[in-house]
Amino acid sequence: MTSPNPNSTRSHRKAASHAAPRRRRLFTLITLILVAGFAATGYFFFAGRSSAGSRPDLILHRAKLEALPVSVVGKGALESADNRDIICKVKAGSKGTFASTIKWVIDDGSIVSKGQLLIELDDSALEESHKLQSIAVEKARAEWVKADKDYLIQVMDNESQVVAALAALRVAELDVDKFTGLRAETTLNPLGAIIGAHGTIMEKGEYRQQLDDVSARLKAAESDLEAYRERSAWAERSAKLGYLTQSQSKVEQSKLSGATDAFEKVRKEQYILENFMREKNFTDLRSKFDVAKIGLDKANQTADAKLVQFESERRTKLSVYQREQDRLEEIEGQIRECRISAPQDGMVIYYKSEQNRGSTQQLIAVGEQVREGQKLMRLPDLHRMQVNTRVHEAQVARIRGDDRQPTHTLEFLNLGLLSSIDPMTRLASQSEQVQAWVHDSVRHKEYEIRREGHRATVRVDAYPDRVFAGRVRTVAAVAAQADWFSSDVKLYTTTVLITESVAGLKPDMNAEVTIHIDDATEPVLAVPLQAIVGGAESGPKRFVYVMSPTGPVEKEVKLGKFNDAMIEVLSGIGEGDDVVVNPKAVVGDKAKTREENGDAPRGKKGEGDKGEGGEKKGGGGGGKKKGGGPPKGDVPQV
Repeated sequence: MTSPNPNSTRSHRKAASHAAPRRRRLFTLITLILVAGFAATGYFFFAGRSSAGSRPDLILHRAKLEALPVSVVGKGALESADNRDIICKVKAGSKGTFASTIKWVIDDGSIVSKGQLLIELDDSALEESHKLQSIAVEKARAEWVKADKDYLIQVMDNESQVVAALAALRVAELDVDKFTGLRAETTLNPLGAIIGAHGTIMEKGEYRQQLDDVSARLKAAESDLEAYRERSAWAERSAKLGYLTQSQSKVEQSKLSGATDAFEKVRKEQYILENFMREKNFTDLRSKFDVAKIGLDKANQTADAKLVQFESERRTKLSVYQREQDRLEEIEGQIRECRISAPQDGMVIYYKSEQNRGSTQQLIAVGEQVREGQKLMRLPDLHRMQVNTRVHEAQVARIRGDDRQPTHTLEFLNLGLLSSIDPMTRLASQSEQVQAWVHDSVRHKEYEIRREGHRATVRVDAYPDRVFAGRVRTVAAVAAQADWFSSDVKLYTTTVLITESVAGLKPDMNAEVTIHIDDATEPVLAVPLQAIVGGAESGPKRFVYVMSPTGPVEKEVKLGKFNDAMIEVLSGIGEGDDVVVNPKAVVGDKAKTREENGDAPRGKKGEGDKGEGGEKKGGGGGGKKKGGGPPKGDVPQV
């Protein structure tokens, strides 16, 4: 074996050391050439998109066909769709504005059953009023009973007075009839009786009797006078002849004179009876008859007047008694209202007004005073829940709630009760307890849904992995009261009913509502909302900036439907055009555009992302700044 040549080995190493730098230089050259090539390619590529790379500040979006579902998103809180408010029905009275004081109250959040005691109010003052009112009722009742008895006594007294007046009138009438005794004698008028006329009127009364008596005595006196006249003449002749003495003749003359006086007396008595006494007695008896007749009329009128007086007194006392009795029943009802029970099964929630929702003040507690009509707590039905959210005024016209029509079931039921043939049923149907029971029985049937509202989906923060189906139930007709920090933003309260029964949901849980206004799946050409340029001064015209080889170019576009992020372009640009999303970088701050992260211009962040009731950031509930707020109608004013 031969050993290697040392000179040859050294020559090889020297040649290798000269070749290594050449390879490194070649690799470096190749690398520089590749980098230059990539740089040139990138330069020419971006030059076509951004005017030779001079506008790196522009944000571009390539217009393409995509589905554009239209929806409104809002934040809200859960509440029951069937709430029963517990209200203080104890009256405050005239001593102050507070009705009573809470004596005992059930804990907030307790699960209760129907009829379970919820709250007890202090009724000590009402109990004292009840004692005093009971005394007043007994006194008023005694006065009413006395007035009622007095009325019955007066009725009997009036009857006796009228009967006595009737008797006096009858007696007077009989006295007149007895005096005159007028009768129709048909036998004295036979011709008149044949033709049907009354007979001759004859007096057969007391007067006729007196007249007949005087006439008889007058005839007797006249007969005696004639007899004594003849005897006197005979005695005078006999005395002349001497048969009788002069004294005997004078005796006969005296008898003749006495007979003459007796005759004249009777004749004068007849004259007085016929010419004076008849008229006098008849007038006296007739006046007594008239007085008795007037007395009867007076007795009737006096009886009526006294009866009205006693009847008025009786009614007054009865009215006072009924008023005092009603007052007593009202106090008893107020005492019952001091113990408030649950009208249905549910969970107790202390009431807080919208203004005090952020306050920690405890309004419902033992010792706290309550007012008449104050809402104390609420009993929600946890099987029917809904979300109370708020929608911006620009979006509210696009949302449709349930179209509910009244069924008038309650009116028809009340009419049926009032039309009952049973009087007790009609009377009982007017009591407050029956009215409350009837209303509670048919309150779910007072309306019927002709058309359901927009479909919605609900996500509850407590169940982030679940989506609940729902629909828009109501949309308020007037704007809700604005918060102090967003007084220029008009929001409308909207309730979304969860149509499925979900266990575990509780009131006041935070929820997000998505109202699906249009679920269209047909792809349309869409661009971001903030790419649209235009304002009220532009009228209906809207513009976008599209990139060209020479830079951004303004193009007028016609817009269609939109949601909280994208808007449909009907004409003006084509699919594949690169649209400038931040056109303010092109035209400056004078552009009326939507900002990328909200509705308010940059530097005024916060006006477009107000908590509940807006849409998603970038298109929802902004304020009324220029360029802010959701678009009105189908053409956004951006």
